[in-house]
Amino acid sequence: MNRFALSALLGTAVTSLTIPAAQAQDLAEAQLNVIGSASFMPLYSEREYPFWTQTLGAASEGKITAEVRPFNEAGLTGTELLRLIQQGVADAATPILGYLAADDAMSEAVDLAGIAPDVATARAVSDAWEPVLDAHFRDKNDARVLGILAYPSQVLLCKDGFDSLADLEGRKVRTGNRSLAELMESLGASSVTMPIGDVVPSLERGVVDCAITGSLTAYNQGWYEVVDYVSDLGLGWSQLATIVSLRSWEAMPEANRSFIETQYAAFAEEVWDEVDEQTEVGFDCLTGRAECPLGEAAGMTLVAASDADRALLQEKLGETVVSAWAERCGEGCAEAWNGAMAEIVGVRAE
Repeated sequence: MNRFALSALLGTAVTSLTIPAAQAQDLAEAQLNVIGSASFMPLYSEREYPFWTQTLGAASEGKITAEVRPFNEAGLTGTELLRLIQQGVADAATPILGYLAADDAMSEAVDLAGIAPDVATARAVSDAWEPVLDAHFRDKNDARVLGILAYPSQVLLCKDGFDSLADLEGRKVRTGNRSLAELMESLGASSVTMPIGDVVPSLERGVVDCAITGSLTAYNQGWYEVVDYVSDLGLGWSQLATIVSLRSWEAMPEANRSFIETQYAAFAEEVWDEVDEQTEVGFDCLTGRAECPLGEAAGMTLVAASDADRALLQEKLGETVVSAWAERCGEGCAEAWNGAMAEIVGVRAE
């Protein structure tokens, strides 16, 4: 079985919501230009691409169609997608919100390191922050948020054994965003930034001792060949948002907008239903604790998070992660956080 495909585990197309023929007749013909998420992730190939190219067309009886191309195959880095939407280059795009953080720290809040140690919390903070981000993008970027999605859990993998987060002191850890870097440094580790393709050789050469990525990504990219330990504590979910140009959105008749919102909501629900399953499959395949549906299981050691780990993480959220974000985000950010996120996360921004 191809270990890079999840088609054996998941369906290869998103189920559309059938609408009555009379409603389909009310739709205006439209073709959308969409910049998709990363092509090498199952979310794109198994869910996002079929949604835009098959589901919408089938459910609308061919009235609404889309051309979609993943950002990485369009020569883009993912950091520029919001600007391209604002400039009218595309009707919609699905960036990782953390990729937008350098230009707009409001985007980063939903995936601050360690705020969601499990998928239920990840969904809760995503749902809570979506209207905040939608209002922000409408005001600042002439765009709206259609919905927020997620990848499998971001977890820590190390060459040498560790029993707790406290054991990371003095280690060099590859991190994927500023918030993760701040968390690791607060634990006494050194943060190292590098492209994901450089991680395996860097682990082999001792440039880094540990690295953070999705459990499924670690398996698919063969990290188990150079690391032996993986933590089950969720440090992030690399949430993505499907962002739509307000110019394009408001040019559509109400029937089209309502139709797209309904279809997208069903698509997003299926994606979220699979996030936890994919995370667990990643652990199964990395450790061999259960059958791996993607290929031969590796034999890594799973390090279970302790109550002390969770308490330490919560302490660092209050001391460093949330406060550092609020400071760089600026005016209005702490107030927005406290209104939407503080009760869920258990940390106020001061």
